[in-house]
Amino acid sequence: MKTNLLKLVLPAFAIILAVGLAFATEDSPVLQEAYYYHPISGWQTVMVGDNCTNIGEIPCTQDGYQLYDAPSFSGQALKKD
Repeated sequence: MKTNLLKLVLPAFAIILAVGLAFATEDSPVLQEAYYYHPISGWQTVMVGDNCTNIGEIPCTQDGYQLYDAPSFSGQALKKD
């Protein structure tokens, strides 16, 4: 009787556990450093999500200033889709 119950309960428990863990995962954004030039304060560092890369069409900005991947104007301007 024990083995019959174990053969039925163990796979059911594994399926329930797998389905529960599949919905429990969370997609967290990867933060990266970006830089912008403020006319008074100089180069400032901010953290941006993974949607700001060097490909895309829409410029990534912080308070109206263009974001770059390095603290210089020769760095890549960051853009998003």
